[in-house]
Amino acid sequence: MTVPMTIERFAHSLTAIPDQEAKIKAALQGFFSFFPFSRLSLFSYSPLNFIGEGLFFFTADGRIDSAGQIREDVRTIPAIHEVIRRKRATYVELKAEVSIFPEKYVEQFALSSVLIVPLWQGPTVIGCVFIDRYSGEMPFGEGMIQGIEEYFRLVSAMIGSSGESAKLSRREVEVLEKLSAGHSTKEMAVLMGISEFTARDYISSAMKKLNVRHRAQAIAEAVRSGLIS
Repeated sequence: MTVPMTIERFAHSLTAIPDQEAKIKAALQGFFSFFPFSRLSLFSYSPLNFIGEGLFFFTADGRIDSAGQIREDVRTIPAIHEVIRRKRATYVELKAEVSIFPEKYVEQFALSSVLIVPLWQGPTVIGCVFIDRYSGEMPFGEGMIQGIEEYFRLVSAMIGSSGESAKLSRREVEVLEKLSAGHSTKEMAVLMGISEFTARDYISSAMKKLNVRHRAQAIAEAVRSGLIS
């Protein structure tokens, strides 16, 4: 007899995946095994400059696409800003509340409603998951929302339990702080008194040590690890 996979067992299984990005993708793709939705997207969030950046789109059929073209100041999007402020998942009917969510995304992704779930490490929100295309037979209520919050709490804890924090140099930490504050490579080079080439080299080195492939992921991982605040 096969024992059904529980969320707790699934979350614990993530610790066996050595690559951080692969672990994140497995955690997000695994969501569809437990909840009747067919699409979600992952965004990082910087508490220093209030910027949310797209990382990935996921669908229940296994498709994963980059969401890197999306970058917004969440203070201009009331629905997201309120979720981050309250640190609680919120379901939004966009047809009725279109003014609190960018119309360009409602149209681009054919959104009628969305469940926004904050992700945090300790007291700090480091990202959000946007879930839509509910495919269940019955309307979902507060119980399912709480279950989804618990899912992401568990998988976030397992993703974050990868061992000791990376040992970054002072300059590597500094470039991540500048990135988190919204500075371009050119701007941080001027502020730090180094060349753009050297600034990019520090960024690449920090990303390699943090085992991530995107700058937004590097910022989120640095916040999670307490390297920057």
